[in-house]
Amino acid sequence: MPLKKTPSRKRSKATTQKKKPRRATARRTPNLAAGDLDAMAERLDMMLPEVMSRIAAVEHMMIEKKLCSHTDLRNARRFIDEQESW
Repeated sequence: MPLKKTPSRKRSKATTQKKKPRRATARRTPNLAAGDLDAMAERLDMMLPEVMSRIAAVEHMMIEKKLCSHTDLRNARRFIDEQESW
C-alpha cells in the first residue's frame, strides 16, 4: 500500500520585522584595584602617541601614492567626528 503524502503542518511564515542586532557590552569587573587602573592609564599614555604617528604615516603614504587627497582625509575625519557626536 503506497503512503500518501500529507502536507506539512509547519509552514514558515515570512516575518516582516527584522531582529535588532545585539549591542556589544563590555564586561566590567568591579574588583579592579586603583593600581591596575593606573597601570592601564600609563600604558595607554605610552601607546597613543605611537598609534597616532602610525596613522599619520599611513595617511602620508596614501597621499603620496595618490590613493586619496587631503580633502578626502579631511572629509573622512569630519565624518568620524559626526559619528562620535551621536
